[in-house]
Amino acid sequence: MLLIVPVGQSQSSFVYQQADISALTYQEVRDLQGYKTAMPAFGNVPMLVIPVSFSDYGCDLLVLGCEDTKADIYTAFFGDEDELRWHSVSSYYRSSSYNQLHIQGTVTDWYTPSISAIELSNNSGLLQSRVILPALQWYRSTYQTDGREFDSDNDGFLDAVYFIYSLTFNPDDPAFGNNKDVFWAFVSYIGGQANFQQPTLFYYAWSSVQFMYEDGTYLRTDNGKVVWGEDNKPIFYPHRDNQGNLSVDAHVYIHEVGHLLGLVDYYSYDRQKGDWGASGALDMMDYNIGDHNSYSKAILGWVQPMVVSGPGYYTLAPFVTSGQFLLVPRNFQQTMMDDYLLLEFYTPEGVNEKDAIEAYAGRYPRMFTEIGVKIYHIDARVGKFVIEGGRYQFSEYVTRITTTQNTTYQIMHANTASRSQNPDIKLIHLLEAGGVNTFRHRGFATNDTLFQIGDIFNHTVYRNFSFHDGTPLPYQIAFTSMSESGVTIAVQFID
Repeated sequence: MLLIVPVGQSQSSFVYQQADISALTYQEVRDLQGYKTAMPAFGNVPMLVIPVSFSDYGCDLLVLGCEDTKADIYTAFFGDEDELRWHSVSSYYRSSSYNQLHIQGTVTDWYTPSISAIELSNNSGLLQSRVILPALQWYRSTYQTDGREFDSDNDGFLDAVYFIYSLTFNPDDPAFGNNKDVFWAFVSYIGGQANFQQPTLFYYAWSSVQFMYEDGTYLRTDNGKVVWGEDNKPIFYPHRDNQGNLSVDAHVYIHEVGHLLGLVDYYSYDRQKGDWGASGALDMMDYNIGDHNSYSKAILGWVQPMVVSGPGYYTLAPFVTSGQFLLVPRNFQQTMMDDYLLLEFYTPEGVNEKDAIEAYAGRYPRMFTEIGVKIYHIDARVGKFVIEGGRYQFSEYVTRITTTQNTTYQIMHANTASRSQNPDIKLIHLLEAGGVNTFRHRGFATNDTLFQIGDIFNHTVYRNFSFHDGTPLPYQIAFTSMSESGVTIAVQFID
């Protein structure tokens, strides 16, 4: 039961109380969509990292050579925070999960596949059969193991496997052909059946070694324009330590590990077709920067919301350090798989701090530099599909699942229009304090996006806001006090 303090009474007696959100979980729906496993989000989770050295672009051609580059890979994934300018994969997730996820692991020797990099680029469909699966077999044979040490949850699938290839992403050589998508960063799914004696590979991450050295600055003129060199490329200076060595960075790898955990991208794949980025870019699963948001952390199980069930004063500590956030529902059904608002108090500290101080890679948008409240409109509703006329047809939105031979379920909306059941509905939309959607015009979130003292959110101020089923917002939300230690939010019924 939530303790509510009516507006106008003392705020001092408020107690933060988390709500039960176990009625329908994200992973339950993902299982029905074919994602049989995900990297565990809790405990000591082992990760296997296999560096891949191609015969035509070998690790020996890298600036640091094979061994020193391998050492940097280890630092990027498993190093202590003070070994990098920001975070390793391990230290980031330890912080972002509030010390609930501890990633540890192994970086193997370099594996050389039988296919060259150029051959693979021109035959990208061979990635799994000629690189990924042989590399895994090589690991088992070379290290004389069945791999069960990388199946901490004993589900018959390897927890997390990450491949780092030995050439730059999007290589310039024309011999790579016109379609070089295989040399990018992504997570791909293989599927298959569980094997408890020799755990199988359900999914894997694949990224360039060059992503470790992408953070830095561009040479700019006094008025901020990027200076271009004689090679017709912008002049870029990667960060280096006091000894002149390239600094190791893990932003991209951290983002891809988010996919291994089961999170999806929050940017739009359809931006070239006119679609817009609804989460405003400033999120780890959007532009690879800052912290994960409260929706992401809640569906992974790291945090639970406080649910607004009536008028009152609600206080929140900084989300990045406390995990506290508010859920404003239509009709709370004890699940995150629904249509609702989320409020979290942002501060430029912790895993947000570095990306608030400087632009990642010299060109990315910066995290918010001021404190303020983020309000997200989430529509993670689940659709029930029933076989009619030999094919699955949408039946209804549900907050409970009953599986039968003729039914299936899926999360209905995404931040990419072509992947959403309704292209006008976004999975996660960061609302803007000004009441105008600037993201539709290719804008990114800025400090002006955050709600501050004196701002009011209701259906009138925010362009007749309602939930996607037409339910109006019954409350007016105001921000009565705010400091670096917390915010007080006044919730009142709308007359």
